[in-house]
Amino acid sequence: MSAGSGVDVAALAQNLVNAERVPQENAINAKITKNDGRVSGITASMFMLSELNTALADLKDKKDFNSIAVSGGNSSAYTITPGTSTTLGDYGVQVVSLYKAQKTISGAFNSTTVPLNGNAAFKVNLTINGVAQSVISVTNPTPAGMVDAINTANLGVKASMVNTGTTDSPAYKVVLTGASGANGAFTAEAVQTDGSPLTGTGASFGTTLQTATDAEVKVNGVTYKRSTNAITDVVTGATINLKASSSSEDVVSLTRDTSALQAKFEKVVTAYNDAQSLFKEVTNPKSTLDTYGATLVGDATIRSVASRLRSVFMGTSSTPGTSVNQLWQMGITFDATGVMKLDSTKLDSALTGNFDDVVKTLTGNYDDLSKYSPARAGFFGDATYKITSWVSPTGVLATQSDSVTKQTTGYKESLTKLDTRMQTLLTRYNKQFASMQSFVGSANAQKTSLKSTFDGMMSIYTNKN
Repeated sequence: MSAGSGVDVAALAQNLVNAERVPQENAINAKITKNDGRVSGITASMFMLSELNTALADLKDKKDFNSIAVSGGNSSAYTITPGTSTTLGDYGVQVVSLYKAQKTISGAFNSTTVPLNGNAAFKVNLTINGVAQSVISVTNPTPAGMVDAINTANLGVKASMVNTGTTDSPAYKVVLTGASGANGAFTAEAVQTDGSPLTGTGASFGTTLQTATDAEVKVNGVTYKRSTNAITDVVTGATINLKASSSSEDVVSLTRDTSALQAKFEKVVTAYNDAQSLFKEVTNPKSTLDTYGATLVGDATIRSVASRLRSVFMGTSSTPGTSVNQLWQMGITFDATGVMKLDSTKLDSALTGNFDDVVKTLTGNYDDLSKYSPARAGFFGDATYKITSWVSPTGVLATQSDSVTKQTTGYKESLTKLDTRMQTLLTRYNKQFASMQSFVGSANAQKTSLKSTFDGMMSIYTNKN
């Protein structure tokens, strides 16, 4: 409250500033709020398109259609893993033998350092696949020394020490392991340096734990021998993983698993409809969708993306098949409102009767084609490329989002400048009102002084009367 004028000049100055600030501030904040909503709408749109790309990723490559069901067989003896070009059909399989290495074990020792051969050097003779190997000299005549000498020689047989007894009553033995396969069969003999046998020790290798064998499998009556338990060249495009021998033939069936493919197609349809549904909400001025609804009303870019997205799935494929070259021929259509529909029966029929055409029409028969490649790659390959370009850091949506964000930054700078101007204005008002207050106070003081003088004079004149 002023002592001079009786007016709260500080409040008056602030009110005058607010009268000028608030309309401008509200207008700028409204623009910032609208832009924040636009960025949210663009971000949500990019997310939904990315989700569609994720669904397409499961069907954009030729190998993605290799959904093969394996039934029957003998899982304890073997498994079959289908590949990208597996030949379907029934296969009679019997595992005759596995690809195994020979394992031979020595006699027992009560210590790994017990002296052998009267603590005199000796040698180990190895014969592998009927061929005598270089003599192995054991200069440290102990079980551990023998293991080291065999491994140092590196002739194709490995030695290891095991304890088959207990801590109180150890029974150390040396296990020799050859190379896998029948060609890895070996014999081992520890002898004195003059060739005479060692006596009174466990350094003998007369017990074979496992015989060296090649993998042998019989498929549809034909026997195949291989030097691996993962056989890739018998059933075209598939791997037979041998686990154990079997006594008889078992029939395993490899069939097209259309149910797995159906699930992949359903994900694409759902993701497409979700994306288009969001586009409608962000551009609908009457949308009731929280956060994103009505955030891009009148936005030409998002309308263009929505239209271009639908056109990707219309017409004829860029890599058409002979009998199937459009999506409707495999059960994918659009209703009157633009919603994508999937006829599972029609899709199953197309996959069963025109599988190669379906794959070519959707993928261009590509495998692992980069999502950045503009090559003609069927409906799903083309869609992946186009969506990727839209949501990329340099795509139309990200570019628009960056533009809106920069615009918002400008609005915030305007708020800062407005605040600076209003602070200056407030200072000026306060200064002006202070001067006015001083003037009014001085005038009031002068008025009071004059009144006092006049009152005194009147009193004198009154007393005289």
